[in-house]
Amino acid sequence: MTEDKRKIKELYDCEYIVSNEELYPLQKWYNKLIDKTINEITITDVLRMIRQNEFFNLAMEKAVEFLQDNVFAGETYDGELLKKISEMNTSFLVSHSTELKFILKDALDKSETHEWLYEGEREEFKEIVDTMVRKIM
Repeated sequence: MTEDKRKIKELYDCEYIVSNEELYPLQKWYNKLIDKTINEITITDVLRMIRQNEFFNLAMEKAVEFLQDNVFAGETYDGELLKKISEMNTSFLVSHSTELKFILKDALDKSETHEWLYEGEREEFKEIVDTMVRKIM
């Protein structure tokens, strides 16, 4: 399969935000985001896309991809992306249940040997995993 070299702005037919005033940080981020290819999207972009409800389906696909690579993926703390996904509605989670079941099993296995900053962090992570398991089963 060949990599799609088109930018998000071409794939989704969107335009840059322009203003006579200074752009807000989110507007600047959006303009940078739509100039990226799908492969250039970062975890930070995915988290912000979810928070801002921009290109939601693309964000979810990339989130699953990032979690398959690293169940502890996050911008500011381990497990941040998994936590954000656990807050999604059940229909999204169920539609990706096959991939998520593997991710969650991997998460539980790896959480036992992961070097957490403090013991409570391990428990918080397990609660996130348990929440997702309940939603997709």
